Amino acid sequence: MKLYDLMTDNRRENILAGSKKPVFSWRVETEKRNVCQESYRVQVWDEQGNSVWDSGTVESSRMAGIQYEGKELQSGKRMTWHVSCTFSSDEGAMTAEEESSFETAYYNRKDWKGRFIGETTDYEYHLYRKKFSCKKAVKLAKLYVCGMGAFECWINGERVSDHVMEPGWTDFRKTCFYTAYDVTEYFAEGENLENIILVKLGDCMFNVPGGRYVYFQRSYGKAKFLCQLELVYEDDSREYVVTDESWKRAKSPIEFCCIYGGEDFDGRRWTKEYLNSDTSEIWEAAVCVEPPLGELKPAPMEPLKIKEIYQPVSVREVETGVWQYDLGKNFSGWARIFLKTDGRKAGQKVVLKTAEKLDENGRIDQSVTGKDYAWTYILNEEREQEFAPDFTYTGFRYVEMTGAVPEKEITLQGEFIYPDIDQAGDFFCSNTLFNQIHEIVLQAIKSNTKSYFTDCPHREKLGWLEQTHLIGPSIMYNLDVHNLYTKIEGDMADSQRENGLIPDICPEYVTGFDKWHKGFLDSPEWGSACVLAPWYAYKRYGDLALLEKYFPVMKKYVEYLSSKTHHEVLHHGLGDWLDIGPCTPHSQNTPVPVVATCIYYYDLQIMVKIAQLLGKKEVAEAYQKKMKLVFEEYNLQFLDDQTGRYANGSQAAQAMSLIVGLVPEEYQDKVVSQLKDDVVKRGYAITAGDVGHPFLIAALMKYGMSDVLNEMTNITDKPGYGYQVVNGATTLTEEWDGPEPGNIHGSQNHLMLGSIEEWFYGSLGGMELVRDGLSFEEIRIQPHPEKGVDWVNAWTMHSYGKISVKWKRENEKTRVFCQIPPGLTAHLESPDGKEIMIVGSGYYEYEI
Repeated sequence: MKLYDLMTDNRRENILAGSKKPVFSWRVETEKRNVCQESYRVQVWDEQGNSVWDSGTVESSRMAGIQYEGKELQSGKRMTWHVSCTFSSDEGAMTAEEESSFETAYYNRKDWKGRFIGETTDYEYHLYRKKFSCKKAVKLAKLYVCGMGAFECWINGERVSDHVMEPGWTDFRKTCFYTAYDVTEYFAEGENLENIILVKLGDCMFNVPGGRYVYFQRSYGKAKFLCQLELVYEDDSREYVVTDESWKRAKSPIEFCCIYGGEDFDGRRWTKEYLNSDTSEIWEAAVCVEPPLGELKPAPMEPLKIKEIYQPVSVREVETGVWQYDLGKNFSGWARIFLKTDGRKAGQKVVLKTAEKLDENGRIDQSVTGKDYAWTYILNEEREQEFAPDFTYTGFRYVEMTGAVPEKEITLQGEFIYPDIDQAGDFFCSNTLFNQIHEIVLQAIKSNTKSYFTDCPHREKLGWLEQTHLIGPSIMYNLDVHNLYTKIEGDMADSQRENGLIPDICPEYVTGFDKWHKGFLDSPEWGSACVLAPWYAYKRYGDLALLEKYFPVMKKYVEYLSSKTHHEVLHHGLGDWLDIGPCTPHSQNTPVPVVATCIYYYDLQIMVKIAQLLGKKEVAEAYQKKMKLVFEEYNLQFLDDQTGRYANGSQAAQAMSLIVGLVPEEYQDKVVSQLKDDVVKRGYAITAGDVGHPFLIAALMKYGMSDVLNEMTNITDKPGYGYQVVNGATTLTEEWDGPEPGNIHGSQNHLMLGSIEEWFYGSLGGMELVRDGLSFEEIRIQPHPEKGVDWVNAWTMHSYGKISVKWKRENEKTRVFCQIPPGLTAHLESPDGKEIMIVGSGYYEYEI
């Protein structure tokens, strides 16, 4: 038995722990059965070996969410922590212990000793450089950088990381992220050696002046950065190299850069000779500028990286000198080119234009994704050259290139960018169509996971909030997004208005949408993310600290919603956005008050649970009283007690009423029957949209209609998942019929309709983790073998370890194999809900 995956604030070996009360967690590796932690003891020491916290022996099975309760932590310090645990198992008592470390962030602005330097004019970009010598041999070196909008950094000619577009996107009026690196390895042994720090700066989301395609123009100021290199010498003395007027700047190779429009890059200003030159014609004094308005905070989420590489599946000349690359899949990121020349091509341009679809003539079509988006590279004199953009990305599948000949002069690859987060699960089954659906959903999730969940990776790149909770459970089955959800909740707190309103988009980069529809600013289904997203994070990761920190934000928002009700019912918002019908995209099958009030009631229900968890008894009771009023009024206004239909009986109206608990018990059978009848009479076609669909899936699962979902998901001739697959989609599209033959429309890369993953993992795989009503340390394993599915192999990560379920049909029965990690209790059940056995950790086989 051993402990592993020791984490501080959800990161292994965390070198930028931003909380003064960090949270610790660990996992247990053992092959023994029924292993359960009986007690733990956490101890923390500072750099000098002094104890700053000793939890003492705590009798608890908890292995996640253990909050630091010791002496106040100091900025920029390396801390060591140790955990020792006792366990029970079938083979008796056991013990295990392990040690890890973390480094605290800069908690105060005064910890930064330098000044911001940066740009003073739009469309101008510079490289920034500082030469310095180390007085003594370096033992440790740590680099802190806050770059607004984004930066890349080199020390002595080496990139200090493979992160891209750091440090992340926020409401820069409130929050500006910084990041840190251990850069000890970049300093050679010995004293008085000359060193160079070089920083490349760009606008990214901080400054959007436009110039080519731009979804919106907006600025928080010109690009700027603050840098602090902390050198610890062998004798433990310290020296700092910081940004100030002593730094030099030279014109950047970046000539144009826009997060929406692309990038133009002059390779002639990116050569060893250019970068090492000290001539006054190139380098001039840097300019100190005003700092950004936002508070400097350590980036809480994982950095973006190039995570996957795609090679072209075809290359063809579509016009003389114009070559089209098909990378096989729609994804978000950029293309990288590798050039071989005779050394006499300096000044020649290579232009790359992208698209996610082709027009009727087989040429790239940017009509939805941003007309004139392009990357341009100007060659230098080197024989081998390489280029990819720095501070812009897009969603695409196709690239058209001019200025070079494929294979002879140039090769190209696609680079898929998303955060450096752990894969948290996967799903396979015997039904090929289901596997393909799973792939396109996962492709869309990854494509739209950046500093927040974007609506699309090309046209808008905005953080529309509804998807954070509506497909939150689906996302969490596949990716470990714990830290990203923490960051997004911070975005909502930063954007909250004085009256409690949470705008639909956070960070609120775009205003004025409400001139088309007031719901684009204020829609309960979107703003309620501030309540529902952290609740799902708690259910999935056991993060009570997140609920505690942001409870005031949630409470203020729910009070705002209450103030907007009329007879306890809400009447505003976008409703079931993008449902299926002739009046796309506005809600057409379900009345807006039904959708809005269901979400409002769900908020109240979750607030009761959160208040109870946090020991706020009176607050919980107040919400319960409000729930009773809403329940009565909702049913008075919308329920037809003769038929069991809510409003017009749409899929969304029936399913949402059921899942949020608004259906009186005596009418439940009627309401369920009406939902099933609607689906069946439509030939198992979907009518629910962005908001209603996750509730439709949840309702069909909860009320024993997994077979109905199986029929719906197998359909390929009506708009839905199978329709998208058979019509060539390689990512989930914005509209159910997005890849319609001869009329491809809307974005071809959206994640918001991806909630089918809940059925794949939770019903076919039998692992329901968010909506099951069980405690954090319990799980229900209840696979539902369906017609046309002969086997399933699925797994997902719990905070305590890996849960896996496999099953396969054997004659008249189905054999199930499952693995339960230490610390969890599993209820193994048959599809009809009958309990087969209750078990602890270990490997189990049984028949259903």
